[in-house]
Amino acid sequence: MKLTKGEYCQFSLKSRLALLKEFGVLITEKYVNEKLIRIFRIYDFYVEVLYDLLNNKFLRAEPVYNHQMVAHYLFE
Repeated sequence: MKLTKGEYCQFSLKSRLALLKEFGVLITEKYVNEKLIRIFRIYDFYVEVLYDLLNNKFLRAEPVYNHQMVAHYLFE
């Protein structure tokens, strides 16, 4: 099984997180203000996961469409 970005986007947030847990590879994570940002590689694309540390909940898990953003997280 291999998903495209478009297929991945059709899943709910809960299902996206489950897919990342099972098939994703954590690339990096950063703390910005009270947020945790994680970048995963899944299949042939990257996903940015945003977690709110104050409210203890996931806000989003969206594909990264601009590879310069991945470089920003890796080299900052």
